[in-house]
Amino acid sequence: MARTSLLKAELPRPDFSDDHGLSIDGLAAVAAQANDVFGQIRDAMLEPYPRKIPPTFTSSLIATLCGVDKARFHYLATKGGLPAGTSQGNGRAKVFSLVDAITWVQHANGRAKRPEGQRGRIVTVGNFKGGVAKTTTAVCLAQALTLLGRRVLIVDCDPQGTTTQLCGWAPDAEIAEEQTLLPLIYGDQTTLDYAVQTTYWHNLDLIPASSALFDAEFEIPSKVLSESGFEFWDILRKGLVPLSEQYDVIVIDTPPALSYITINALIASDGILMPCPPDGLDFASSTQFWHLFSDIAKKLPGVLESKRYDFINIVLTKVKQDAVSRVVREWMVKAYGNRVLSIEIPESSVPKGASAQLATVYDLSKPDGSVEAYQRFRDPLDKLALHVDDQFVRAWTERKEA
Repeated sequence: MARTSLLKAELPRPDFSDDHGLSIDGLAAVAAQANDVFGQIRDAMLEPYPRKIPPTFTSSLIATLCGVDKARFHYLATKGGLPAGTSQGNGRAKVFSLVDAITWVQHANGRAKRPEGQRGRIVTVGNFKGGVAKTTTAVCLAQALTLLGRRVLIVDCDPQGTTTQLCGWAPDAEIAEEQTLLPLIYGDQTTLDYAVQTTYWHNLDLIPASSALFDAEFEIPSKVLSESGFEFWDILRKGLVPLSEQYDVIVIDTPPALSYITINALIASDGILMPCPPDGLDFASSTQFWHLFSDIAKKLPGVLESKRYDFINIVLTKVKQDAVSRVVREWMVKAYGNRVLSIEIPESSVPKGASAQLATVYDLSKPDGSVEAYQRFRDPLDKLALHVDDQFVRAWTERKEA
């Protein structure tokens, strides 16, 4: 079934009209029906493939990713031993796979490589509340970093599992508790190597989440009470230590709350990125987030003295071209100064259309709508990835010279 026709398809409607539908058993029936319907929709979206498939690329897009002109691209394609693409026949232009594109980028984009002996850097994408494009930003950032030639791990710390879903896995249907952060939190594992899953996207691996991860918010305080000296804030950092030797960048997506897991993610990270729409309530919530986290962090032994971040930035998301957005943006700049990036991700129908396909803008081989709308949304995401990568290249350079 085509994705567009799927959105319009008539699905059978359950009958919850009896009194049973108001009981706890009735709620369980609603949940079971909802899971079943979503499973049908997901399977139909991915037909005929059992997993998401990566996008394809044109030669002009690969040239843009590599920062080379057509002549240089042609030379590298014929003399440089790089992938030449696949012919589509009938005189149509060749297409390149994601693996081809990343091979080109790693050879030709000229970005500094992670120095030998330097660990990968960790960025946490977090906010106090939902609806700010946090997960979309995290997954798009991870994908875009691979298109800069990086090997990336994304860690889903949100029990809702939206990042896991966007990476091609069905959280509760396919992800067991043993594949999430929980064995690390329980103390059954000392590192997170056990949880790493491959994804459909080359050079992007995943530590998934499922609703079972809600247990962490009960398990961690229980261990604080029962184990003297238990460092509840340092679980995730310790678990990621060996993985930071294997990946250039680790992206952490957090729950929309300052939970125990979010605190762990913020302490584990080298950089913090807060997506925040220029809206009065979202701005107010952001001030609470920073205030509460800094208050907590000050009280954690050793953190105040030793913790240093490569960067802390706010990126404006869902930006509308109206007077209210401009005013709130000014408030945010007054509050956060140059930590507010000049990069702005606009309000757009593009991510809404992509999310209806369980996809991001980077999953689309070609725009569903206008090319202009697609580029207006994607360009700032590309720039955001460049900004984050630049901060980590600087950190690698400074530590190499130290």
